[in-house]
Amino acid sequence: MRRLSTLVVVLLGAAACSGTDAPSAQPDQSQPGPPATDESDVTAIRITVDDRPITAQLADNPTAQDLAGQLPLTLTFRDLNRVEKIARLPRPLTTHGAPEGDDPDIADIGYYAPANDLVLYYGEVGHWSGLVRIGRFDTADIAFIRDQPDGFQVAVEPG
Repeated sequence: MRRLSTLVVVLLGAAACSGTDAPSAQPDQSQPGPPATDESDVTAIRITVDDRPITAQLADNPTAQDLAGQLPLTLTFRDLNRVEKIARLPRPLTTHGAPEGDDPDIADIGYYAPANDLVLYYGEVGHWSGLVRIGRFDTADIAFIRDQPDGFQVAVEPG
């Protein structure tokens, strides 16, 4: 009986210490853009298209960090299949630890390893082997990227 009393006291004490006054550790999923992370895990970049700057966040993975190490870059993009804009990078990015493929979302930034391309997604592409998701625009409104003609220049810089 004494053990049961001690257990009840311990459980009641633990419940009292876990009140709702403490801030939640859960990220706010209602906000656009990447999920909330520790400041040290986020690399902000600025992508300028047709004199219009847009911000994005690079993922916390080796491929994205390898891209960050190449910045600043000026790249020439072209459309591919009316769902993405692609540009060849000056050198391949590491894919160490990356999954075999991915299914990026609209407004994601990716790397297509087989062709060494940086990819800006404005449409649904589905799952492809060789894709690594490396970032996300801070806005889902990227229609101006979709509307750019082949051969448009993009400046990619640290944010």
